[in-house]
Amino acid sequence: MTSPLPVKYPLTGSRRGVSVGWKTAALACLAVLTAATASAQDKDKVVTTTSSSNSAKLSLESEFHSGYVGYSTFRERSERGRSDAWDIGTRQVLSIQANEAVLLRLGFELQRYNFSVPGTLVLPTKLQSASIVIGADFQLGDAWIARVEVQPGYYGASTDLRAGNFAAPIVVGASYFYSSDLQFVAGLSIDVNRKYPVLPGIGFRYKCNADWVLDLILPQPRIEYSLNSSTTLYAGGDLQGATYRADADFGDRHGNSKLNNAWIDYSQIRVGVGASVKIRPEVTLEVEAGIVPVQEFDFHRADVRASSTEIPPYGGIVLKAAF
Repeated sequence: MTSPLPVKYPLTGSRRGVSVGWKTAALACLAVLTAATASAQDKDKVVTTTSSSNSAKLSLESEFHSGYVGYSTFRERSERGRSDAWDIGTRQVLSIQANEAVLLRLGFELQRYNFSVPGTLVLPTKLQSASIVIGADFQLGDAWIARVEVQPGYYGASTDLRAGNFAAPIVVGASYFYSSDLQFVAGLSIDVNRKYPVLPGIGFRYKCNADWVLDLILPQPRIEYSLNSSTTLYAGGDLQGATYRADADFGDRHGNSKLNNAWIDYSQIRVGVGASVKIRPEVTLEVEAGIVPVQEFDFHRADVRASSTEIPPYGGIVLKAAF
């Protein structure tokens, strides 16, 4: 989980009258605009650490998150079954000031989804990734910040470390600061294993006044209200998902050999409300709850897709720290 526009995309899988292309494009912005937003939020690091002491040239971004999506019915062609979803993950990134305009970034990210899938559906019981984060932020004049990031690693449905599960998604993002209150972001996401390998994304963040912020940047578009110096209330969305590879015998176990080693686009769109509380100046706890109008597994190269036909509730918690 990471940044918040109320989600208004026409989204789908097997839902009537909804475009799969729009849904997939919106979800791909998860990676794209995360990079652009994060680089913008790190603007002060790039600008100020060069004038600080040597001890200020290193910084750490730390995040732990977990969430639960309640049971809903999935439809896979003529088959139906009910499943819930647990997710847990962490992201740890160390930033190093290389010079006045370049901030190098190195770290790792772990993510896992668990599903209680019934035997009637041809779906994985878990999806997980373990990747290295390699990237850099660039100060381009007074108003522009850019980020390039690659996440090589394992993306699969089991704990087997196979060369076939290796992938290296790439994101390129840029932020333009029109003023201290208004920022625009744009980016590009590249993943050769995804249904749409190259996808763009745009967004903006506007501080309306001292209390209200309109943050229309994916993957977490929000409207934020500052209750006091330590607590912020928000309402918005959270786009989650990635592309994973099924086991070598996954299709054989389910009577469809086309699914052996197949790549799976898994996606969720959450809509809800939450609160962000500063436990300490450098540590923030977020708690949120809402509904999940879109949840889908798409074996796009095998033409097999399972979509949720209900709107289950969800709850989530995120602990963030910056040192």
